[in-house]
Amino acid sequence: MAKNDFDIDFDFEKEYGFDPNAILDSDYTDEDLDLSEFDDSALDMDQHADVDFDDYNLDVPQQHAASSYAEEEEDLFDLEPEDGLEMGVNGLDFDEDEDLYPDDADLTADMDFSRRASFFAAEDAADEVPEYRSAAGQEPEYDVPVREDGEEETPYIPEEQEEHEEPQDVPKRRRREPAKKERKPIKLTMPPVFGKLIRLYIPTQEDINARLESADGRRRRRPSKRQIFKEFYLPGVIAGLAIVLMLSFVIGSLSNTIDRAKAEKEQKEQQALQESLAAEQLATEGMQLMERAEILAKGYNYQEAADLLDTYQGEMTQEMVAKRAEYINAKSTLVEHQDPTLIPNLSFHVLIHDMNRAKADQELGGQYNRNFVTTAEFSKILEQLYLNNYVLVDFDSFVSSNSVDGTSSSLFADSIWLPEGKKPVMITETMVNYFEYMIDGNNDGIADSGGDGFASKLVVDASGNIKAEYVDENNVTQVGNYDLVPILEDFIAQHPDFCYKGARATLAVSGSQGIFGYRIQSESMANKGQDYYNEQVVGATKVVEALKAKGYRLACYSFDNKDYKGISAAQVQEDIQKWQSQIAPVIGELDTIVFARGGDIGDYTGGKFDVLYNNGFRFMIKSAEDPYTEVNNAFVRQSRLMVTGENMVAKASMFTDTALFDPNVVLDLAVRGNVPVG
Repeated sequence: MAKNDFDIDFDFEKEYGFDPNAILDSDYTDEDLDLSEFDDSALDMDQHADVDFDDYNLDVPQQHAASSYAEEEEDLFDLEPEDGLEMGVNGLDFDEDEDLYPDDADLTADMDFSRRASFFAAEDAADEVPEYRSAAGQEPEYDVPVREDGEEETPYIPEEQEEHEEPQDVPKRRRREPAKKERKPIKLTMPPVFGKLIRLYIPTQEDINARLESADGRRRRRPSKRQIFKEFYLPGVIAGLAIVLMLSFVIGSLSNTIDRAKAEKEQKEQQALQESLAAEQLATEGMQLMERAEILAKGYNYQEAADLLDTYQGEMTQEMVAKRAEYINAKSTLVEHQDPTLIPNLSFHVLIHDMNRAKADQELGGQYNRNFVTTAEFSKILEQLYLNNYVLVDFDSFVSSNSVDGTSSSLFADSIWLPEGKKPVMITETMVNYFEYMIDGNNDGIADSGGDGFASKLVVDASGNIKAEYVDENNVTQVGNYDLVPILEDFIAQHPDFCYKGARATLAVSGSQGIFGYRIQSESMANKGQDYYNEQVVGATKVVEALKAKGYRLACYSFDNKDYKGISAAQVQEDIQKWQSQIAPVIGELDTIVFARGGDIGDYTGGKFDVLYNNGFRFMIKSAEDPYTEVNNAFVRQSRLMVTGENMVAKASMFTDTALFDPNVVLDLAVRGNVPVG
């Protein structure tokens, strides 16, 4: 025990009558002292036991201290290095070939005495505790003493524990489990090969010093920093750059490969998309071709319909193949009409929409009733023609031309091919100017409710359809089927087989009051100014283009609505010159003329004919009671049957002999009343 383990806080002299000074002043020797009561035998101690009281733990129950020597020996070697010991196992430094228990001298030099004393003190204490075993010779799960008769005994409790510890439940002795070793942290180490490679090119100072040693162990002269860099670090830098370049190359190659793969994927996707779009476009094109081909077929143009399907860029569907075969088969059933001389041409003036308003004109009411047809009557005529198997044709349906020496052309009659029982018919409308006296009640040049029930102009609506503008009795402007063109267009839309190869009617206009309701003559510009004239030209041009696009043939009705039969060739030239200067720039060059007022030019020779022929007219139409058409290599002349109120009443045979229509069914006598007959 260390000398300072206890503090002496009592007076020996007072308690025991001990005087230290008396001993110090006397001849007192060690022999005079009786220390026998403190020897090992008196104290019951082994003289070889080196006890370290500081290491003896009084808090551990004595029954737990009674471990076997083997267990304590095992624990002794399981001790972790501590207290500054860096060598040996569990604090002991010895060679493997030496004895585990050296003699006292060696043990004194090498062993931790405090741990050895604790070890033997624990073993001495264990001797005082009896060891109990079960009948089977195994340690029981709980170390409870058992007598020979099999009854359990109360465990032995040392007196020292009873004196120094409070009464408590003595835990039953369990089998001592091996002490858990503390888990050491895992250290991440670099792979040896990679570490050597790094140290090869990036050496530490120790590596540099080792390399500077010569073969005989002598150290080289210390090189300069530049030499050290060149010899030890420069190769590493070069190797690093090489690695970087190689990595860059590899990464670049991989990147290029990825980019190429991505580009190829995008290209394939784009190609697939384009193929899909192309397929959709082909499908749409196929549907459009079939729709157009069907329209052609309904107009008896079967060969052109089949040829149109042949232009399809993709592979024909079964429906397309079937339709083409149907068209070719239908063409084989058509009947040829070679004689154009008997093709009737039904001629109408502009139509009256409201006969009551027309008859109300005191000056012209009777003339309207005599010479005009109403919109309702014209619709009935179309129905009669369709029921009587007539098909609408025009000059282009049966007249063809071929060029002679590149400057002139030669005309010839061509065949019309129609199904069995079908017959050709032509339609012409004249005076499609909508004269001001028909539409303007107060003579201000603007259509109003004072008009006589006629349409005021042709217009093109937002859908591209050609309609007629009409001012009703309430002075409200309406747009609809108020004249021949829009009525005919609706009828063809409902009965496409009434139209042969897209044929339409012939529309004849004079020029003194413009065309199609637009005042484009020079007099209009002089009276109302340039802006008004320009506006009229724009409107007229739009209508002209729409009519030509639909297939209507536009014709001259003279400029001043004159009868050429009663005037000279010079006067004919003057009239045509006005047409060419004022109307032709807007309506275009025309090759058809309809003689006004039932006139004619005689035998189609002489000065009048020369004037017309030299101005480009090749198709000349006059009035007659019987149908007639002549086609020669220079021109075509034809007779038109005037459809009027008077003719339907007085000359009904003009229409019934050829079974065109029945005037008795067509005439609206409830509105007309008595039709004037001259």
